[in-house]
Amino acid sequence: MSMIDQLRDGKAKAFAKHCYESHSAEDLRAAAEGPPDHSQIEHWEISEGQWEEAVAAALADHEAKE
Repeated sequence: MSMIDQLRDGKAKAFAKHCYESHSAEDLRAAAEGPPDHSQIEHWEISEGQWEEAVAAALADHEAKE
């Protein structure tokens, strides 16, 4: 089961799917190492915690494919 599918929050899951489909593992690694992107947080109407959880899940799914 993918990490994205394990997310319980609907908004975080939708954002994680977007991240997975739109960004490479390298992009997501860089995002995870920096501060949350507040423009994405506002656009997706999620919290910083949801942003971090979604990016981590998307990255984990990319890394599982590698």
